[in-house]
Amino acid sequence: MIQDYLAELSKISLLSQTEEQLLWAKYKIENSREARQRIIESYQPLVYKIASRITCNEGLIFDLIQEGTVGLIESVENYNHQFGVRFSTFASHRIRGRMIDYLKRLRTDRDALEVAISEDAFEDFLNKFADSQIDVEEQVTNSMINDQVNLAIARLTPKEQKVIHDLYLLDREASVTAEEMNISLSYYYKLQKKALQRLRGMLSKLRAEIKTKG
Repeated sequence: MIQDYLAELSKISLLSQTEEQLLWAKYKIENSREARQRIIESYQPLVYKIASRITCNEGLIFDLIQEGTVGLIESVENYNHQFGVRFSTFASHRIRGRMIDYLKRLRTDRDALEVAISEDAFEDFLNKFADSQIDVEEQVTNSMINDQVNLAIARLTPKEQKVIHDLYLLDREASVTAEEMNISLSYYYKLQKKALQRLRGMLSKLRAEIKTKG
């Protein structure tokens, strides 16, 4: 069943920046329902990407995709395309939030819930980390932020580095990395959760140092 879903996702064509801007204008200014639907469809892979980082349980992942799609639709309806914030950044938090709320109601998969919360907090932190750098020094570039993140990742254990590298840089599914590392999915998610928690701690210190210098 998951393979059928992935096959459908593969048929979705990515939007160019210009195409997306035109669709947002048509939807927000002209109230085009066709443009709204095209935006929702084009970001459906983002919902799957977020869900697959939380669990590989096929039954649970489809429930999370349903919840995440609701979050995606809410994001499309509430997004202001003139604010300059990327939609993927805006939507990811709401999509993941919907999934977290569902897992809290479910109360049967604590590991998935803890992974979702850790990842949401880490992603949220990275956004705030970037903003704080810009406040202190207007000429700060994204490459400087990446340097700080890479430094923090280098301090993780080799296994934790592998999990984070495959997850965030290669967009590899948990099952693929776990098989390559010859570990169980349960252990994979424990490594993921621990790595995210450690990264949050290290980057919090860096952010505090930047504020102090500012």
